[in-house]
Amino acid sequence: MPLSNTNSKHSTKKTCKKLQYSNSKEKLKTNEDDIKDSCDEQEPEKEPEKEKEQEQEQEPETLLQRNCEVKDPFAVDDLQTELDNIETELDKQPCIVKKHTLKDYDFWEIFKNPHSLQEISQKVSYLLQEFGTILPCNRFDVGNCIEFIINDAMKGNGFEISELPNANRVDVDIQNYKQLSIKFSSSGDITLHNSNSSINTDLTMKDTILLTKTKLYLITNEELKNRNIDIENFIKNSGDSLKLKRSILNELKKSKYPYVCDIDIIYDKKKCKNRLCSKVVYEQFKKEYSNK
Repeated sequence: MPLSNTNSKHSTKKTCKKLQYSNSKEKLKTNEDDIKDSCDEQEPEKEPEKEKEQEQEQEPETLLQRNCEVKDPFAVDDLQTELDNIETELDKQPCIVKKHTLKDYDFWEIFKNPHSLQEISQKVSYLLQEFGTILPCNRFDVGNCIEFIINDAMKGNGFEISELPNANRVDVDIQNYKQLSIKFSSSGDITLHNSNSSINTDLTMKDTILLTKTKLYLITNEELKNRNIDIENFIKNSGDSLKLKRSILNELKKSKYPYVCDIDIIYDKKKCKNRLCSKVVYEQFKKEYSNK
């Protein structure tokens, strides 16, 4: 019996060692498999340059969607932070400005508001009553001042403009619209441009804002065509200038031309003070000179 008991103990110990060795072997194999699976699933690390390229290739919408994931829509601080992030991302994107070109109708609807018409009427009436155009040396100065008055009305309506008092054939460049000529005529044919005592060879009328004593017009070649009005029938080459026959105003009325509105330029030529524009410039010059 004692011998048998001893053998049994030895057998049990051997069995336990075999089990431990087997379990350790299986455990090691499991760990190796896990490591192998983990390595298979793990993506290779991206190079910094490739990551940067992929980030730049992302569309703005993707970046916006990523930044718009607000955890708590009622948390004002979080929302402001996300908005700041969106602005930052937009700043990084290339700026592509789509130039919007105004049509004649769009420009006219903005420009002809009552406040602008009243401002033009009052300022031009005062200018003509004080200075007038009877004196030849006043004519260009008064004409330029009328241009400046109309340009100020445009700026007051939000238009961004460049004044062109020394340009040929045009007087103002309106951003996102076009260049226009500005003319005032109280009677007779309308002088579109002068050729400075040389023979006129330019027979083309530029798109024009025309101011008379009772009306304000936007005359464009495109709208004349739409109304089947042939401008060639109303253009007159006067040697050193190009004139527009006043009869075109009746034609515009008959065709129900859309870009025209009423205005009152009130002044009396007989009572005009005929002040010299150059004298006003000189008085202003003396003030500036004494304060320099």
